[in-house]
Amino acid sequence: MYRVEIPLPNLQQAAIKRRQKLDEERKKRIFDPKTRVFGIDVKALDEQLRIKTEIKHFDQERDAAYHKYNNYTNQILTLMDDQTAQARRTHLQKMNDFRAAHQTPEKGRDFDLIDPQARLKDLPARVGDDDPRCGVSGLQKFEGEDLEVRGRSKEQKEQMRVWVQKQMWEKRQREEMEAEVKRKYEVYQKNVGLKATALQNAMRDAKLEQNRIDNEYNQYLAALKKQREHDDRERELQQNMQEILSSVNGIFLTETPDVTNIKGGHKIRVDLFKGITPEQKEEALRIQAYQREENERKRDAKRADEARYALQQAATNRALILLEREKERKAKELAVQIREENIRKASEDRKRQNYIDKVLYTNPPTNAYFEQFNTTSR
Repeated sequence: MYRVEIPLPNLQQAAIKRRQKLDEERKKRIFDPKTRVFGIDVKALDEQLRIKTEIKHFDQERDAAYHKYNNYTNQILTLMDDQTAQARRTHLQKMNDFRAAHQTPEKGRDFDLIDPQARLKDLPARVGDDDPRCGVSGLQKFEGEDLEVRGRSKEQKEQMRVWVQKQMWEKRQREEMEAEVKRKYEVYQKNVGLKATALQNAMRDAKLEQNRIDNEYNQYLAALKKQREHDDRERELQQNMQEILSSVNGIFLTETPDVTNIKGGHKIRVDLFKGITPEQKEEALRIQAYQREENERKRDAKRADEARYALQQAATNRALILLEREKERKAKELAVQIREENIRKASEDRKRQNYIDKVLYTNPPTNAYFEQFNTTSR
C-alpha cells in the first residue's frame, strides 16, 4: 500500500502557545492585588467564554475537514491497490495460458530424448538389406559402401532447416511476448504516475485550503488580541485612577490616630504601619533581654546533660571492655579443652586402627573367597 506522509500543521503549536499565554494572563490577574481587591471583570469573562466557544466550533470544523480528506485519500489508495493486484493477476493468468498452449513438453526440441514411448516409436532392428543401421557384424553392409549418402545428406539438411525455422519461430514468439509484457508494464507505470499526480494535486489543493483557513484564523486571533489589549489598557487606566483616589482619600496618608491597630488589640495592619513608639521599643528590648537569659539557662542545662551522658557513656564502655576480655578468656579456655579432647580422640583412633590392622584382620582374603560369589542364580 502506498504511504503518503502529510505534514502536520502548525495549528496545534499555535493552540498550545495560546493556552500558555492565557494561563500567564490568568496568573497575572490572580496575583495582582488590584484585581484581587476590586473584583472580577464580568465583561472580560463573557468575552473569553465567547472566544472559547468560537474556537471550539472552529476546531470541530477543522477536524471534520481532516476526516473528509483522510477518507478521500484512503479511497484513492485502496482503488490503486485493487487495480495493481488485478493487473498482476491478469498478467500471471496470460503467462500460464501461454505456457499451457505453446510450451508443453511434447513440443520441446529435445523431447525425443525423454519420451517414455520412444521404444514403441523406434524402428525395428532391421527393415531391409539397405538399412543403414546394419553393422559389420551382420555382414549386411561392408566397409566402403555408402549407397544412401545422398538421401541421408538431404534428410540432414531438411532436418537442419526445420530446426533453424523452429528456433527462429521460438525467438520471434519470445520477443513478441517480452514486448507485450514491456508494453503492459509501461501502461501500468503510466497509470500509476497519473494516479500519483492526481493524489499530489489533491494534497496540494488541500494544503492551500488549509493555509487559507489558517491565515483567516490568525487574522481573527490578531483582531481578538488587539481588542483584548485595548480593553486591558482601558481597564488598567481605570484601576490606576481608582487606586490614586483611594490613596489620596485613604486613612494612611491622613495619618489617623490608632489606624494601625486591629480592633484595639496588639495586632497591627502592615499596610498602614509607619514605625513603633518609644514605649513599644522599650518593651521589645525588655523581651529580648529576657529571651537571652532564657537561652543561656537552656544552654547551661544542655551542657550539664551532655556531661552526665559522657560519664554514663564512659562507664558503659569500661563495662563492655571488661565483658569482652571475659569472653576472650573463656574462648581461650574452651580452645584448650577442645585441643586436649582432639589429642585424646586421635590417640584412641590410632590404638583402634592398630588393633584392627594387627589383631582383628590378620588373614588377607584369597581367590577362593571371591570365587564363591555369582556361582548360582540365588
